Amino acid sequence: MPFPNPLYLFNNHFTGHRRNYPYRTRLAIAADLGFDGYELHPIEPEDDRTWDEAAAAFRASGLTNAGMYIVAKGATDEEYPRIDAEIERARRMIARLHALDPRAFVNFTVMSNPAGRSPADYREAGSATAEARHWERTARIVRAVDDELTARGMSGNLYNHVWFIIDTPAAELRVLRDAGARVIRPGIALFHAFFHLGVPDLPAVMAEPGMERLGYFAVLNGWPKPAEPFRTRPLDDGNIDVAAALGLLWSRGYRGPVVSQAYDLGGDPYESARRSRDYLHALHARFTRNPSLNPFHP
Repeated sequence: MPFPNPLYLFNNHFTGHRRNYPYRTRLAIAADLGFDGYELHPIEPEDDRTWDEAAAAFRASGLTNAGMYIVAKGATDEEYPRIDAEIERARRMIARLHALDPRAFVNFTVMSNPAGRSPADYREAGSATAEARHWERTARIVRAVDDELTARGMSGNLYNHVWFIIDTPAAELRVLRDAGARVIRPGIALFHAFFHLGVPDLPAVMAEPGMERLGYFAVLNGWPKPAEPFRTRPLDDGNIDVAAALGLLWSRGYRGPVVSQAYDLGGDPYESARRSRDYLHALHARFTRNPSLNPFHP
């Protein structure tokens, strides 16, 4: 049985670790491994050379689905004077993404941190320290992005990232309500949700009103380590039960994007991407062969 979700490869398989693969290689690997699409990291709107390189690579790869992770600032007092510029920057990036793929999605977040610091305990930063003015500014940014996506017939989601004001699914739901969002949906980065101790277990998260509209799910694994919050690991080798998480989503009928991440994994990116693909396909095959193996099978 085919994999039930569009499967995307995220850009961080190929950057960092003293390397930076050209876009033609990044997207060729995604296509060679049978991924349905590729999620780009932000490309600044005025960076014509990189946009042209990414667009040429996308066309040459034969992939038909694209997404882009876009981050904005503007919610803290220090950043607030640039909020209009940040909104305009996001709009211009969306316009360029639309030209690359009119059906592309935007994976969006506001990376402002009201705490002004990044402690190891994520509950001491981000949304937990936000005040009314921070929420109002965040909603203004998200509302503008939602308007742009709506006008272009595109889709989007919010992304929970530790230390950011949008750091938990609960923060996402609040911002989406405050913004009156029409097309932007909640998303889950499993890695960030798991290691943020202020986020409940996934069944409780998914029981929250509004999470039935989940529109994005990113997977990566990791282990906690002394003096630091975590170290990243492949999907089948870490502290996070990726199998149960996807079993829960599939039992609830989730058919949106599943995005394979590899932040800080290093090594051969082709192999990390292949290993992720194989694990996800094998997991779905396991639950299809014997539904009782899924702990959330009704």
